Amino acid sequence: MSASMEKLTAYLELSRPINGLIAFISVFLGAMFARGIGLAGMDTFIVAISALLILSAGNGFNDYCDHEIDRINKPQRPIPSGRIKRHEALIFSLVLLGLGTGLGFLVNRYAVAIATFVSCCLVVYAVWLKRTPFAGNLVVGLLTGLTFIAGGVAVASIRGTLVPATFAFLFTTAREIVKDIEDIEGDRQNNARTIAVLWGKRAAVCIALCFMFAVIAFSPIPYLLNWYSWCYLPTVVIGVDLVLIYFAIRLWRDASQENSAKIQRWMKWDIFVGLGAIYLGSLP
Repeated sequence: MSASMEKLTAYLELSRPINGLIAFISVFLGAMFARGIGLAGMDTFIVAISALLILSAGNGFNDYCDHEIDRINKPQRPIPSGRIKRHEALIFSLVLLGLGTGLGFLVNRYAVAIATFVSCCLVVYAVWLKRTPFAGNLVVGLLTGLTFIAGGVAVASIRGTLVPATFAFLFTTAREIVKDIEDIEGDRQNNARTIAVLWGKRAAVCIALCFMFAVIAFSPIPYLLNWYSWCYLPTVVIGVDLVLIYFAIRLWRDASQENSAKIQRWMKWDIFVGLGAIYLGSLP
């Protein structure tokens, strides 16, 4: 592999493309839930690209701030592995933030407001909130849910976006707390005040499980209220609820860093199953 291709691959890794893809899809789903399938146009596409760019920038800036922690927890990442210099990651992140926020001006003032709010939150999170117990987890969950509302803003209606936004908030917050358990050693050595560091693994597990079971309790509500068709219920029960119960049992029995890492990675993929269930339930 050539040096330029290796560099490009490192930047792609820095941006966490799976997270960006989830944000991109979430915007389209938000637009679909707000106005119906097939009504998402160019404004939705612009907002989706904006979400992808801003989230990618946030991931890069987070690695810029956490380079010392990542030397311990994630030494293979682009900055601690030496594939990207810190100042290069900072420039990369600022450029993406500017592009993502600027795209909002092509849509409407609400898109600009959301893009600016999210950009500011990501910076504050990386600099301060990530090291604040529970607050950082809640902010990440809130921003994930906000991508659905951004899709509604793109089509000038947030009707129908609050349920998936709530679902995403609960699911993501649970995953972020599990991730804190995975990162406990590096966080402890760098004085990061996460739930796992300050209150211990068992407390972090209990709080993560509360959010997991909140997802399970919330999942049938859209079907019971006749907001989604019958296709939604078996998909979300089998693909999300039962999987979360399995993860909860595994986490309760073994809260080691290795097991927590596996669980949080699988939870990231399970988000797609949840999005698929919502999509199927929205079909006519």
